[in-house]
Amino acid sequence: MVYKNIRNLPPKQSGKTRHSRYINTLSQIAINVEPVAQARIAAGIVYRNNLISIGVNRSKTHPFQKRYCKNEDAIYLHAETDVIKNVINKITLDNLSKCVLYICRVKIEKGKFVFGLAKPCDGCMKAISTFNIRKVYYTLDNGGYDWLWKM
Repeated sequence: MVYKNIRNLPPKQSGKTRHSRYINTLSQIAINVEPVAQARIAAGIVYRNNLISIGVNRSKTHPFQKRYCKNEDAIYLHAETDVIKNVINKITLDNLSKCVLYICRVKIEKGKFVFGLAKPCDGCMKAISTFNIRKVYYTLDNGGYDWLWKM
């Protein structure tokens, strides 16, 4: 299970693709999330071009997060594990492997909300891999996004 980061292509800019629409929708959700450790992160799972589940980072513990935490101190729900936890009762695991995961982080710079780096941590990548999600799009600090896919 090797994920490749596609670095030879330029980051996509907001507003030009369906991926941007999902990212922009998640950015609006992230703006309204109570920050956890100064991070406002929302994640969504898309199946057949429909956003079917949303998750956000929270100051709440959950046994699901404990299974996929990057270390003992990472006990609060991450947006990625929250969205997976929320979707596993909605679709089959086989269909989950056909889904796309989007992750958006927003931060405040000069009084405005802008995108921040939302690349999944090692614990979240473990959950993503466990549930065989093959495509992951995440925001970058430069205002665009990047993606990973399972080889």
